[in-house]
Amino acid sequence: MADDINRQRVLNFFAAYYGGDVEAAVKCCAEDMLLMVYLPVELFPHLGPQRGRKAVADLMAVLDARYSQRRHEVPFLVADSQRAAAIVDVTYTKRDDGRVIRLPSGNFLELRGGLITEIRCFFDTIDWVEQLSGRDLVGPLLRETGPALRPPGRITPPLAPAK
Repeated sequence: MADDINRQRVLNFFAAYYGGDVEAAVKCCAEDMLLMVYLPVELFPHLGPQRGRKAVADLMAVLDARYSQRRHEVPFLVADSQRAAAIVDVTYTKRDDGRVIRLPSGNFLELRGGLITEIRCFFDTIDWVEQLSGRDLVGPLLRETGPALRPPGRITPPLAPAK
């Protein structure tokens, strides 16, 4: 029974969070909840460890200011009486240039008394920065560091030059 309640709580939270309903999103969370998005705070200063319902509301305000649309799908969600894990596919439309950004995220939540007490969210940093900037980061990185990352003694063809 608690599994079903927690599963629905998480789905309700994601629907409110990505739908822009601050009041409904924070109602799903405990007062002292931990919100942790694992992305470099040097690039994303509004992220990092934060506590409380206000942290959720503040992050939603940043997202609302930067993106004209937010959509999500939850292709995977498992929950028990204390924890939940979800893969959430997020689509953002940037306000400034209309670019659409698509990102999968891994979300790990803890719940107590039917409320979310902790959210830990993981994104692919390189993918997000590439989509935000519209620039390829992996190609130049591989050309510079690729040989150093390969096992010793393994012969590999050189990478194609940059276009």
